[in-house]
Amino acid sequence: MMKRPLLQLFFRLFLLTLSLDSIRAGLPEDFASANGKLSSGHADEVLSTYKTLLTYPEFKTLGSAEIWYNRGLAEMQTGDAVAASLSFRRALLLDPALLPARVELSKTLGALGIPVPNGWKERSMQSIHPETMIVGGAVIGWIGALALIVLLFQASRKKALIVLALTLIVVGHGTSLLGTMADPRRTARHQAVLTAKEAVTLRATPADSATESGKLDPGTLVNILSQNGAWWYVSTGTRSGALQGWIHSNTATSLLPSSKGSS
Repeated sequence: MMKRPLLQLFFRLFLLTLSLDSIRAGLPEDFASANGKLSSGHADEVLSTYKTLLTYPEFKTLGSAEIWYNRGLAEMQTGDAVAASLSFRRALLLDPALLPARVELSKTLGALGIPVPNGWKERSMQSIHPETMIVGGAVIGWIGALALIVLLFQASRKKALIVLALTLIVVGHGTSLLGTMADPRRTARHQAVLTAKEAVTLRATPADSATESGKLDPGTLVNILSQNGAWWYVSTGTRSGALQGWIHSNTATSLLPSSKGSS
């Protein structure tokens, strides 16, 4: 009696899968065609294709690391290293473990004369994805917590097992915390890349006539500390020697893509 409803359910799911594949059939074809032209050196032709692909409903909110990466390659081939640096950063934002994007970003920043970040966050993401650390660490930590609860309610408590459970809790949740701290998406909403064609002047106050407090090269990643109308108060980091000042917002582009996906 139960076989027929189950068969009907599986058949409906199969039809739904086919319909979704038919809806998205053009996307991989466009992407593959653009990639072929890119490898042939026709970057000017495919750049608009990648921008269009990023406006598809599938990518408006979630994006695509592969498309952003290939868009960066196309921008490099057309001589726009500043735009390429933004695209590679966005690719790494979606997939911090995408090694080709990290390699190309390093090359691009080197060409722009910008120091390549090489802190513990960057080094950790080269070997393991932050999400793997977050989820895997949480699972290990909760296994340790459940094991500890079970052991505490047992009559014969073995100290070695209790120590092991406590170790799992500390290591697991500690790894999850490190993954959260290393994940670039945690701070991306407050970051931007300088996309002006020339060096951007930092101002002591939000006004064109204000005293200069330094200059930043195009392609530099900055932290947005506050806003005042069309002005952003930015910093190049938290370490000693980091530059801070006001810049006009039209000289930078937020690290998080807009809803249109092509900016």
